[in-house]
Amino acid sequence: MKSSLRIIVCRFFYGQLPGMDYNRVMNNSGKINPCKPGFGASCSFCCGSHNFMLPPEEIENILAERNINAGLRKNLNQKDFSFKKICDDTLQCPHMGMVEPGIIGCLAYNDADFNSEFQEFFNSVCKEYYCAACKELTDRQILFAAELMHDWYYYSLLIYNIDILLDLYAEHQIPGDVPDDILESVKAELEQKLLDEDMI
Repeated sequence: MKSSLRIIVCRFFYGQLPGMDYNRVMNNSGKINPCKPGFGASCSFCCGSHNFMLPPEEIENILAERNINAGLRKNLNQKDFSFKKICDDTLQCPHMGMVEPGIIGCLAYNDADFNSEFQEFFNSVCKEYYCAACKELTDRQILFAAELMHDWYYYSLLIYNIDILLDLYAEHQIPGDVPDDILESVKAELEQKLLDEDMI
């Protein structure tokens, strides 16, 4: 389906949502981009956003401090972090940060010398990652998760726990219909799975 037609379909199902730029949240294949789907949600799980033994507020502070300072990040090596990891063998990417307030992503995309300086890094690390959310979730399921969580921390955990997301979606379909107590229970379950299971 062409990108313009997919935009029309999204508007049909979701309306002209406040602050929703459909061209911006779609990737090159014309699908909703699960990394930045709108609704204040974002994901950098593949970059190690959740691979910190820290609460989400502290992780966000660390990432926000990086801003878009390419000169500082060029001296960082992915193996040189002092932050304790949940999984020692998995990276905490030095190029991951807050690209906008509350929105996590790759700061290197904004670097003027991205193509020459970071191409080898991206070819060897980023392109090898298999994203189950990209491959297995529909646009409507991604948008459901984004509107339900509207953050980077719980949204990422939800789209990587596909069984939980599909159960929620099958029962409610409209994010606003999910009761608060159910939502809080889901968040607690996602946090526990992050620590107890091999998610990262």
